[in-house]
Amino acid sequence: MSEQPTIPRCAGCGWSWSLPIDEALDVVADVPARVGTALDRAGVAALRSPADGVWSPSSYAWHLVDVLRIGTERLWTIALDPVSGLPSWDQDDLAAVRRYADLSSIAVLRALRDAAATWLGTAGSVPLDASAEHDEEGPMTAADVIRRCAHEAQHHLLDIERALR
Repeated sequence: MSEQPTIPRCAGCGWSWSLPIDEALDVVADVPARVGTALDRAGVAALRSPADGVWSPSSYAWHLVDVLRIGTERLWTIALDPVSGLPSWDQDDLAAVRRYADLSSIAVLRALRDAAATWLGTAGSVPLDASAEHDEEGPMTAADVIRRCAHEAQHHLLDIERALR
């Protein structure tokens, strides 16, 4: 998924890049419960079974944990050490290294709640216009990081729901 929004709305999930920050925060606040509800509807086998060409629901949930953890780290960097900049990361490489498919589809909900709580606390404490240089995208403000993480949360919740169908 692209770091930099290039269109007003995401074609995959309808995300609006102009969404007010307080609403973006609400999206992340709601995602652990919404992911939990989606995963509860599936049988254990379905949680770890990917459909062709997509991750399993459990893998998408673990990806959201990493999105929020990395988002938190980016916000800390913007607030505390913006000169260091914000490095890119590859979601597929991280998924392979962390072996998402082998991770617990039960523990992921605890990890997601914790990651969301830490992210929300951090997002609420960093000035929205504070920024750091992203190594590929250029200047990135705290507001940009917040919207990107919230978009990932909304988008991948839909991916989880699609994978469960």
